[in-house]
Amino acid sequence: MVTKGELVEETIETAGETRKYLYYIPASLQDDTSVPLLFSFHGAGSDANYHSRLTNFHKLAESEQFIVIYPDSKQLKNEDPRSKQWNEGKEGSLAYEAGVKDVEFVEELLNQWNLTHNIAFDQVYATGFSNGASFSLRLAIEMPDTFSAVGAVAGPLPEIYKKKEVGVLPPLIFVMGNEDPVVPYAEEDAKGEVSYEVDGLLGAKSTVEWWTYQSASSWEIRNERLSPISLNDPTRVEGSLYVAEKGGMTAVLYTVKGGGHTWPGGPKVQVPAFGKVSSQINTSKLLWDSFQLLHQQKSFN
Repeated sequence: MVTKGELVEETIETAGETRKYLYYIPASLQDDTSVPLLFSFHGAGSDANYHSRLTNFHKLAESEQFIVIYPDSKQLKNEDPRSKQWNEGKEGSLAYEAGVKDVEFVEELLNQWNLTHNIAFDQVYATGFSNGASFSLRLAIEMPDTFSAVGAVAGPLPEIYKKKEVGVLPPLIFVMGNEDPVVPYAEEDAKGEVSYEVDGLLGAKSTVEWWTYQSASSWEIRNERLSPISLNDPTRVEGSLYVAEKGGMTAVLYTVKGGGHTWPGGPKVQVPAFGKVSSQINTSKLLWDSFQLLHQQKSFN
């Protein structure tokens, strides 16, 4: 029996092992209602519990009426918390080298929830932070026609995909701080004097451009500066909307000027060494509102 109105830990058997995840079903959700489903993946060294507090998608789910699932990755070395990570497809990463079947895990989760709940097939979304963001991108590539949109924060695409062409991809909302001290915001940053903990990824702009190229032969970029919410917060947010020649949005890049390796709009105190937490946008609401706008536009067309 499923529980509504609270975060619940559950397990599932997949690829010969037991995997864990958290789920949240709105307390007021009617059983026969077709409901959107949002996956949100934590960063390396984190877990589903912390990620739920970082993003608070489940609180948004109650008011917006969607189901959220926070899957948990595998920790590959007991003595190394950072080895708890997703196999985002990056050569050299522990999860990649170990051949962790994370894509199959998500496929099995989705199959099970489709069988037991009235999931709206055209409103399934993947989101994530850092390593979980890169993994969300991989999911959209390797599970075509599954996700209606993807929201990635501070986790660009692995370089291994740079020369690949994969066909039309769902719209991408990408958010990243340009002063991220963990993951290079741009490839040029990785070639400078600063040493980064994570390598082997494209930059933020290159990720969005590659993503757009899969779905459009030509496009225009519309830039905007978001009005600040707090004048006491020195960070600022700039948006670059990528629009295909037929008028559809392929991707949008939100650059948090002065932002670090953090979830903007999340807890004010995250990992201090990861840089500034911007309060100029509520990332979780921004992603969900963007998903709903895209869904409305698709329904209208």
